[in-house]
Amino acid sequence: MAQSVANLTSVLKDAWTSQRVQKQFYNENPILEKIKTVQGTVMGLQAQVPIHKTRSGGYTSTNAAGGTLNAPGNQGTDQALYTLIYHWFQISIETAALNQSAGNAQAIIAAKDLEMQGAIDDTSKQCSRQLVGDGTGFIAQCGTTTASATIVLTPQASGGRGYDAIARGHLYVGLPVDIGTLADSDSVVTGSVITAVGESATAPTITISTPVTTSSSNFVSIANPNSATAPNPELNGFRNIVGTGSLGGINPATPGEEFWQAAKVDTTTTTFNLDLALDLQRAVFQKTGKYSGTVFTSAKQNAAFYSLLQNQVRYTGEAGLGAGGVGGLTGLNWNGMGINVVPDVNDSDWFYVTLDDLVKVTGSITEPTWTSDLEGAGGNVRWGQGTTAFTEGLVYPFQVGSQRRNSSAAATGLTA
Repeated sequence: MAQSVANLTSVLKDAWTSQRVQKQFYNENPILEKIKTVQGTVMGLQAQVPIHKTRSGGYTSTNAAGGTLNAPGNQGTDQALYTLIYHWFQISIETAALNQSAGNAQAIIAAKDLEMQGAIDDTSKQCSRQLVGDGTGFIAQCGTTTASATIVLTPQASGGRGYDAIARGHLYVGLPVDIGTLADSDSVVTGSVITAVGESATAPTITISTPVTTSSSNFVSIANPNSATAPNPELNGFRNIVGTGSLGGINPATPGEEFWQAAKVDTTTTTFNLDLALDLQRAVFQKTGKYSGTVFTSAKQNAAFYSLLQNQVRYTGEAGLGAGGVGGLTGLNWNGMGINVVPDVNDSDWFYVTLDDLVKVTGSITEPTWTSDLEGAGGNVRWGQGTTAFTEGLVYPFQVGSQRRNSSAAATGLTA
């Protein structure tokens, strides 16, 4: 009888195909890198942003005979208030993992390096998600689910973000979530861990451990152990900074505060076109007198933009023809500036943002920082007393706001 591989299983030596661990997800954060370039303001209790909101009403014109002048007015002022958001990430490593991976020639990466680098990447990913969101903490809207552990999410065609959230890695296996209403974020389920996802544009789903019943009035958020009703506090994102709702304590629906909103937010246009992009830019120019915005958009809308331009290309010969050059700063441009194509942006969104008018609020901690560094222990995991594991925590406190909203515009209803 011939010798077989099955017979040799117990004596065969394993060999790794690579000397590095290949990530199965996108882990770069171009939008966070852009925000890092914004000058930070170190705050105490809260950051107060001074705003010059209106002109004075004291103007009068007369003929040569003169006359009575209108009563003197005053330059209108206001202030927006922003508070810090603390982004935390906790890790735990068993002693055996530290002992058997650190010096083992068969280990591609040490457990400590894997967990600590992963914590930094995952925290950055959460911040990137929030920076293109609406600041509410709600990640996706539910659909109709009847007594099932597999939760139906609102599909893309209905304007929901269920598919976007799964495709972008905002909802993933192992993430603890709450499901509830806008008023009570965990009224349906509290802190249930996602065990599976269904990445479908027409029927997106997540599976949790507890059967529940949901409707379109329910939303998914990251579990919040600090509140019985509210989702985790999150960063202001482009969807509410470049928006028409309340921001920084100022509500444009209040008489006298109408100035405090984006130059234009188009929620009705469903097919991207050049007239739309020009209209958003024109709306900003009308308010500011400048064409100074930077575009942030999804890969889908960037491709739509490319297709419009490609249709206008006229070839003089067949040599050196090419297509597909949609790659961000090295590909397409708008008004002389590279378009920032960000995987975390929803398929439906095109943002035209004046970065100089954003505000970044920090404390004395300005980068993701290990709690052991704050203790003075030098970035090392610490023993969890009473357990066989070591623990560590990462903290990154910052917030983003705006000192002027009408210098930006957006389209958020694109489906084609």
